[in-house]
Amino acid sequence: MLAFCSENVKAQQSVRKKRPVPIVVTNKAIFLQKLKMPVQKNIPAEIVALGMSFLNNPYPNKPVDTVQHPTGFVQLQPISAEVLVVNLKQFDCVTFVENMVALAQTKHEEQANFETYKNNLTLVRYRNGWIDYSARLHYFSDWLFENEKRGILKIITKDLGSEIYPKSVFYMSFKKDTLYGNMADPNTFVAMQKVENDITNREKTYIPKEKVADMESQLKDGDIIGITNRLEGMDMAHVGIVKWVKGQPHLLHASSQYHKVMITEGSLSEYLLRNKGQTGIMVGRLVD
Repeated sequence: MLAFCSENVKAQQSVRKKRPVPIVVTNKAIFLQKLKMPVQKNIPAEIVALGMSFLNNPYPNKPVDTVQHPTGFVQLQPISAEVLVVNLKQFDCVTFVENMVALAQTKHEEQANFETYKNNLTLVRYRNGWIDYSARLHYFSDWLFENEKRGILKIITKDLGSEIYPKSVFYMSFKKDTLYGNMADPNTFVAMQKVENDITNREKTYIPKEKVADMESQLKDGDIIGITNRLEGMDMAHVGIVKWVKGQPHLLHASSQYHKVMITEGSLSEYLLRNKGQTGIMVGRLVD
């Protein structure tokens, strides 16, 4: 995932050209540990339980590349084909949500093994399960759209009293010379421009953050929250999972500000109002 997970929009406007140092991609020991946790009554409850089990896991200090060397290290130079990166030690906001969804799905399947988990992660992360840089769901409104098509969730933003979100999406093609990954490849660039045009032309709705307090009682544990932002050309800046605490919905998320997986101190609406760069939310409800 590109480095778009930032609670501070200003931090996104300076994309570093320096590539990250290698980090070890985890083995399946953590997966097997999570597999032993008690199975919850449904997928949303499973996602919350799994997410809570990763509290305080670190947020990467530097962006994690999207390609993986066969030895298990993130590759410093681009390789010809993207491969699935499995990392259950460190999360940015999107990889946290993706991994919790894939883990929860796997725990509720007959063949609950590591291969099933990798397959579920591939299907959640990539358009039509095709592992390619341009097929990765880099924009989170597109992530919601594609996972609704697959029957993983239902986008319920309209049901909660939304407004049209008339934002054009072009950040990746505009920043192609400064982004990690394969945007320098002409075919990838053209493919990503088509994706951006499709997202721009698609009807999108959101709930402005000033109105979230009026509707947040309708949110449920395990709902997926995409947070819209002011950054030009970008649809969302941050994502997380709803976790009810003492009668209020909070955000369970991988925080770039606090460098760890955590729960917001205040309710979701309070959290949004504290962050000037955030403008509202889109909501996906997982299908059990």
